[in-house]
Amino acid sequence: MDPIRHSIKDLEAIIENAYDGLYITDGDANTLMINKAYERITGIKREEVLGKNMRELVASGTIDRSVSLEVIEKRSPVTIMQELRGGKKVLVTGTPVFDMAKMEITLVVTNVRDITELIELKDKLHETTLEANRYLAELDKIKRLQQQQTKFATKSKKMIEILETAIKASQFDSNILITGESGVGKGLMAKLMHESSGRKDQPFIIINCAGIPEDLFESELFGYEPGAFSGASIKGKKGLLEVADKGTVFLDEIGDMSLRLQAKLLRVIEEKEMNRLGSTKTIKLNVRIIAATNQDIDALIESKKFRQDLFFRINTISIVIPPLRERTEDVIPLVQHFTRRINERYGMKKHFSSGAAQLLMSYNFPGNVRELSNIVEQAFLISKRDTVEADELPIQVRDIVDSHSLMFESGNKTYSEIVDLMEYKIIKNAVEKYGSTHKAAKNLKISQSTIVRKMKRLHIKSRNNE
Repeated sequence: MDPIRHSIKDLEAIIENAYDGLYITDGDANTLMINKAYERITGIKREEVLGKNMRELVASGTIDRSVSLEVIEKRSPVTIMQELRGGKKVLVTGTPVFDMAKMEITLVVTNVRDITELIELKDKLHETTLEANRYLAELDKIKRLQQQQTKFATKSKKMIEILETAIKASQFDSNILITGESGVGKGLMAKLMHESSGRKDQPFIIINCAGIPEDLFESELFGYEPGAFSGASIKGKKGLLEVADKGTVFLDEIGDMSLRLQAKLLRVIEEKEMNRLGSTKTIKLNVRIIAATNQDIDALIESKKFRQDLFFRINTISIVIPPLRERTEDVIPLVQHFTRRINERYGMKKHFSSGAAQLLMSYNFPGNVRELSNIVEQAFLISKRDTVEADELPIQVRDIVDSHSLMFESGNKTYSEIVDLMEYKIIKNAVEKYGSTHKAAKNLKISQSTIVRKMKRLHIKSRNNE
């Protein structure tokens, strides 16, 4: 056999048996040859394409675009993604073969690989990654909630819902207003929200609006330039807002802020800028505002003591922390929390007796969690034994109810029945002592409607039939 013809036969055999699909056209994009692998990968038979021009095959929809035509146009190798009929996707690389004498393209050799499975794997990997990120975000949320529950030491369903809301809110820069009676933990909630936010590594500045004299408050808040007023430092001073840049400002007891300073604070919130006292230079600020109050803001607005526009700005998200008497299930967890903390601080191993714990649960805690913390510490310091007994609790707690009578009456009762018994005694005694549900509610610091509702549920009759 002619050696040249033998070499051509060998070349044809190599092309036909190559694993990758091969598609060969001439310099005008007419199809000259395809191999078995191309038929297998694309599903296109050679009789459909042999002798046909690539422009014709694109026009008929056999393929969506031709790499051969792009190679002829650009006179260089081209790689494209080609979609075939039936939705199969292939990676196609076309390479020109030149007649070096005339510098004309004589052939275009195209290599074809099926990447449909690869794309499907990529899509599945993307979905799996998204799902994993969702799980990680949920786990992070649960972790933060557990951390906050540990710090708040709560078993209350209502408080857990509030903590969940706080976690969600902490992820955004919206301003937040925390309301609740004195001692419920508004400052702790603000700090936990800061620590759960993207600003956690930046400053957390606490500003007590009720604790700074009015004549000093403005300079503390906004700072001042040298010589801005009599007695000012010759170096000037940064204000607390400026110190908090990129972090969080906690404005505690904002209801006590003067109207003049409220107007200045409104500018900080709306325009994110401020001026030091004695300066015309504008300072840009990036702070997140968390405000708190134990006052009735609506009443302050009504009496013209608080700006309604400022209220709308700071109340983007509202968090209301209930008083301890409305979540008595938190008393024991809090007692355990404070006990553990004091034991660690002083190297002790004290604990509360069941009688002392029951007595604490019967107390209405007008000072809320702060008062409970003080009571636990006071009882620890007074007690001479490792077990703190009921008679070692402060007088205001012991006066609420006869602890021995309570323990006797609650002998085999369930937790809910014991709580009902305590509420019955507290409300009945208060109504009898003060003569009306209105006065009892005022002294117990709960609403009159709450007293009436509880009296109805506990079958407590009022002498005045209110």
